[in-house]
Amino acid sequence: MSPIQILRMLRARSWLIVLLALIGGVAGAIAAKWMPSRYEARSRIVVDMLKADPVTGETLPPRTLETFLAAQVELVRDPRVTRRVVDHFGWTQSPSLRAAHQRAVSAGAQAGLRDWLAEDVSQRTRATMIRNSPLLEIAYSSTVPETARRGADAVRDAFIAEALDSKRGDAAHKAQWFARQAETLKGRLATAEQRKASFERANTIVLQDDNVDAESSKLRALASSAPAAPAAMAAPAIAPSSTQLAQVDAQLAAARQSMGRNHPDIIALERQRAALSAAVSRELASARAASHASAAVGSAGGNLSAQTRKVLAQRGLVDEARRLAGDVTVLREQVAKTMQRAAEFELQARSTEAGFSRLGAAAVPRAPVTPGRWLLILGGLAAGGVLGVLTAIVLELIRRRVRGPEDLSMAGVPVIGMLPRSSSGWRLPDLLRSRSGGRAIA
Repeated sequence: MSPIQILRMLRARSWLIVLLALIGGVAGAIAAKWMPSRYEARSRIVVDMLKADPVTGETLPPRTLETFLAAQVELVRDPRVTRRVVDHFGWTQSPSLRAAHQRAVSAGAQAGLRDWLAEDVSQRTRATMIRNSPLLEIAYSSTVPETARRGADAVRDAFIAEALDSKRGDAAHKAQWFARQAETLKGRLATAEQRKASFERANTIVLQDDNVDAESSKLRALASSAPAAPAAMAAPAIAPSSTQLAQVDAQLAAARQSMGRNHPDIIALERQRAALSAAVSRELASARAASHASAAVGSAGGNLSAQTRKVLAQRGLVDEARRLAGDVTVLREQVAKTMQRAAEFELQARSTEAGFSRLGAAAVPRAPVTPGRWLLILGGLAAGGVLGVLTAIVLELIRRRVRGPEDLSMAGVPVIGMLPRSSSGWRLPDLLRSRSGGRAIA
């Protein structure tokens, strides 16, 4: 179907299009007259989730924060929030609202009065996140400006209260779970400590704070305090000056045969012999002390060897004691961490921070948000005109009429003539145009 054919159809049905457009305009005027004006008040909330938690110091990652904020926008209209609004205003005690609910039940509604009112609050509420800001905007609409303002503030307060109660309830549940886990771990820790103590008593093994047993500590002490053995430990005690003393004695014996007792050479040799004799005595005393030290070193070496054999003999028992001590250490750390987490969640359960804060109060709306009268009339005219166009095309397609040469065109069958229409009606043309073999003949 070509555009010229559609234009001919619309021109032929122009009266229908105009009629439906007028009907649409009248309907828009009636709607503008009887539609009540609706006012919308807005209240804002600051999302504090970008800050660190005052108890745990944790912050939400950016992607998790986006998901969380999207969920909060939907939770504003959640029944748990809207029921709080109904309870805040006490609407369940209103006789007029009870009567309206009875009429709704008669019409097929199945929800109770409180849920029915909460659903109405949900339909009147709209929540959005303001772009590039941590602000959540809550809008509430009503036919009365003051009711719209009070409703926006009530929904905001109900949302914050529900968020706080949800946070507290979740934290209390987690605190109880961690407390139960801590009690379980304490029982396991007591069992592990008893098992470790019993093993140490049965095998006479005592582990110190660094998991080193007493015998190994004793071995380390012996190894660090044992002196080095002298190189000539088994050599006999001989004084280095004894040879010189023997030479002086020989010289003194030869001199006495030819010299007197008071001869100066005899006196000098006697003095030299006395000095060498004293030196020999000192050297022999040192040699005897070294001999005693060698004996002590030999005794210490024997003790070290005996202690080494003792430590090696109980190596397997010590390893088992260390394993038991490791179990005790791990359980102690688990108990400490679990109790710490339980304490953190207990603090959160008593917290008064919901992660949201109020940003002022809603203002009374001055202008309605419903469309104006002329906008409704123009919308009705446009809708009626579109409906008229569609109706005209459908009627023409149902009952096709010849309104131009294009309507007679068929595949393989050419149009051989056309009668023009004059102001006085149809008349025979003076010239008949025909086509035969692709030529026009008069």
